[in-house]
Amino acid sequence: MVGPKKIKLDPKTAMDRHFARSATTAQDRFARAAETIERVPTGLSPESPVAPEPVTLTTQASASELRQVAPANQASFDLSMCVPGAVVRVPFHLIDLNPVGPRQIYRSEEIDKIAQTLPDGQDDAAHGFLKGDRVVLIDGGTRYRSAKVSGVGFLDVKFEEAPQGQLDLYLRARRYNDQRSQPSVIDHALSLHILLESGVVASSRDLIEKVPDMNGKGRMGEAQVSLYLRIARMPRHVLERMSESPVTSQLTVLYALSEIFPKDEKPTSEQIDLAMLLVEEIKAKDLTKKQVQELVKSRVSNERKHRERSIQQPIAYGSCKGYIKIFGKRGQIDLSLKGLKEENLPLLQRELQTLIERFTSQHP
Repeated sequence: MVGPKKIKLDPKTAMDRHFARSATTAQDRFARAAETIERVPTGLSPESPVAPEPVTLTTQASASELRQVAPANQASFDLSMCVPGAVVRVPFHLIDLNPVGPRQIYRSEEIDKIAQTLPDGQDDAAHGFLKGDRVVLIDGGTRYRSAKVSGVGFLDVKFEEAPQGQLDLYLRARRYNDQRSQPSVIDHALSLHILLESGVVASSRDLIEKVPDMNGKGRMGEAQVSLYLRIARMPRHVLERMSESPVTSQLTVLYALSEIFPKDEKPTSEQIDLAMLLVEEIKAKDLTKKQVQELVKSRVSNERKHRERSIQQPIAYGSCKGYIKIFGKRGQIDLSLKGLKEENLPLLQRELQTLIERFTSQHP
């Protein structure tokens, strides 16, 4: 008895046919795509005698916009797939985050919440564009971080034409972000600071003329820009701590605490400690706007009145430069030294420890 005739299948040809058919019949996209990718990670099995059923994928984009979803398998990924309109599954090592995104503070609880659902499929593709051999995200920073936490190792990205410069990149990302939620005061303040400091805009006047206010409906005034930039000069970790509570995320509270950090001065450890202390006190007591202003004013005034100025001695030995600060009443010495070779740092650390140990034993 003659057995059934064996069919030889060219996986590449079958894969091309599979994508073409799925693009024309797409109705319910990512849900079944995730199932198919899990079952057949390379798209088609060479041992399979017939091609699998056409896959239907789902996303907010129309069927004509989506050409294909690349498998997460690195060997199957091809940059030629990353054309405008296509949704492609991109490995992490090829992705760069938006350097001027409107979202600056990412809360761990938001990341973890999305991370729990990603292994079952990504509901909405991020947006990005191709820059050389890299994929730059326009939006999707939270999804990117969530995907890394969940361990999936890739991100589904819908591709667009490259933006016309960094300001266009920011404004595009801002539009996507505004569709989901209004940016926080802290996010907006830090974004303005980044645009100005990185040279995307030349001046505060440019911010007024080219960047919309938080509500996205109009221009900011000069006083508003000045207020946001004053908030942004606070240390990043202080702002992150303040973002954790609705009470300390308010514009009035942020503005009040910014008084702790004078303009054009590097924040000191004492100022940072004071700010952190006040943040906790404001949260614990749920203070009103007026109470916060009075608290900050009194603490800052008292701090400046009793602040001890240090005696600073510059030091320079060869390529190593720095300074020694002495605070007599505190019994404190601060040392800063730059220009050392990395391999010499452990040796210097041991020498300093030996010196301090010998000194303290002789002068208890």
